[in-house]
Amino acid sequence: RSARAASVTPCRPAAADACRDSGRLAAIRRGLRLRCPRCGHGRLFRGWFRMHVSCTACGASFAREPGFYLGSIYINYGVTVIVTGALYAALVVGAGVSARTALATCLAVAVGLPVAFFRHARSLLLALDGTVNHRQSPGAASGASPPDDLAGLAADDGRAGCAMGVALALVLLFGLGMAVATIVWSAGNPDGAADAVDLR
Repeated sequence: RSARAASVTPCRPAAADACRDSGRLAAIRRGLRLRCPRCGHGRLFRGWFRMHVSCTACGASFAREPGFYLGSIYINYGVTVIVTGALYAALVVGAGVSARTALATCLAVAVGLPVAFFRHARSLLLALDGTVNHRQSPGAASGASPPDDLAGLAADDGRAGCAMGVALALVLLFGLGMAVATIVWSAGNPDGAADAVDLR
């Protein structure tokens, strides 16, 4: 809680106008660009895996409670499932590639994509968190008493947990749907099914 509360800092004058544009779409655009979700100017990373402690433009802290950034695994997993599932369908059904070749290609993508998407997954998690946890948004520090502040943070955490649960459920449903579609397609295409299981 203390790390989250400490992340509410006044926006520096140079980035004040950008800080006012705090809508969810703006935050997602900034997340995709690996920029500060609050102002859109400061870079989040100073290396492939290392983040800045705070934004150099507006001063917003990127520090969160221990374990917060583990949530980016779910975003990375969701993107990997969707990309590999769609790629497999496009290669086998759309391009007529053999199931064995498509599977090998998707396995290579499933290994490389999470590493390549690591920074964007973290950036998007931070951006989405700022749009759900309103106590971290600019001007959120209203002088409320600690019990009121903790109650507000708990409500924000509840909304964030529900949103993450719904997103994960949708990803799992997509994965199951792709598995069912593959089974149905294989049943109607015996040559493709044999190719998929004959890995000699």
